[in-house]
Amino acid sequence: MKRYSLPARYRAANKAQENPHGVLVVFILFVLVCLLSASSAVAATQFSTIDAYARACPANAKTSLDAVANYLRKSTRTDLEKARSIYVWLTANISYDAKAYNTEIYGDQSAEGVLKSKKAVCAGFAELYTALGERMGLEIRTIIGYSKGYGYNEDDAFEDTDHAWNAILIDDKWRLFDATWGEGYGTEGNRGQLVCVKQFEEQWFNVDPEKFVFTHFAENPAENFLEIKFTLKAYEQLPYYTPEQLVRFGHNPYALMLRATQGK
Repeated sequence: MKRYSLPARYRAANKAQENPHGVLVVFILFVLVCLLSASSAVAATQFSTIDAYARACPANAKTSLDAVANYLRKSTRTDLEKARSIYVWLTANISYDAKAYNTEIYGDQSAEGVLKSKKAVCAGFAELYTALGERMGLEIRTIIGYSKGYGYNEDDAFEDTDHAWNAILIDDKWRLFDATWGEGYGTEGNRGQLVCVKQFEEQWFNVDPEKFVFTHFAENPAENFLEIKFTLKAYEQLPYYTPEQLVRFGHNPYALMLRATQGK
């Protein structure tokens, strides 16, 4: 079954954090959490004007892809600012289509179709991001691949691709963006169906490839933009960590990736 991915709320790291050094480790973790919170606060402050402008987009600026792009570019100068304005606009104006996910009737996921319906699964979010990014002069790609999102269980083996996201060239480096996961989170309803909650998520914006690969793996391995060779099998072996969790627990992504390639 082809499924579209949405992250489960507050998924815990899949291995308990051992604490052999007592108070010292607790203190270090506390410092890391503080640094992470400070980093998020800096990002929010850095883009506060752009974010407010994107969220205030009037109805007459949403009539076409060109209209949205023309509106958003007025508050931006750099490629990162353009990527940010689209990310925030998408998460504010497009909602994840839980009905489509639950019924597997996905409808029109083209950029034009999503702009009209204001609903999408991951493919639609990614296509609209690409369409707006291209109109604003970004070098941007839609990436198809595998994800550890809603419905994922530890030790799952991946057969079919189940998710879509974006890569954008920022200052000559490929950075990764998931507006679907940035839009909100999913929970399981009374009947076992996906229920979506709209809530902006910072951590899926402008992510380092070595952090992104813990939850996303591109069908084309080159589109993971990693400095080491990494396979789908190794991805399956990686523990589940979000970008924030990697920082919070003080993990070295490449050390964990190396262990995964060795089957440990």
